[in-house]
Amino acid sequence: MKNRLPLLFVVTVLLMAGCNSSYKILKPKQEDNFKLSDYATFGFYDLEASGDTIPQNFEKNTTIIKEAIAKNLLARGLDEARDANLKINIALSVKEQLQTRQTDFRTDGLPRYMGQRRYSWKSEEVVVGKYREGTLMIDLVDAVNNKMVWQGGSTGIIPEKSSNFEAQVNQVVKEIIDKIPR
Repeated sequence: MKNRLPLLFVVTVLLMAGCNSSYKILKPKQEDNFKLSDYATFGFYDLEASGDTIPQNFEKNTTIIKEAIAKNLLARGLDEARDANLKINIALSVKEQLQTRQTDFRTDGLPRYMGQRRYSWKSEEVVVGKYREGTLMIDLVDAVNNKMVWQGGSTGIIPEKSSNFEAQVNQVVKEIIDKIPR
């Protein structure tokens, strides 16, 4: 047992290090021959959102997302303009999910006596928690042809209380924008 303890510790540390992010960057889709350098300006479409959006924070959070996208595109050499040749569509989807577990008679009590020498026990799903799962999609649309030329996004669990929400959004958006071909 003492020989296995260091191995168990190392495996636990590696698993915890691998689970540090709560989001996943989705594989981008793009048109053939699309390059960001072919465009000089960008602008935003109206924001589309669905699902469980918290009204008091929605406006503030969408502004944070737009600012993060703008900051990353400005760093890539584009300018923001009203009559832009590259339009950005942001799609958000937030859903509340339930975390469940299966009951087990070994941990959730013994079978119940129902009379007439019949014992009964049923396995069932038990809700143990709730969480919010969100998806952010960024579509780049050629304004001249009105055709989507690139799409990227991220999906993951949204923390209930996050003191560094803005930093997390900036990190996710940066990772998404970095996937755009130059």
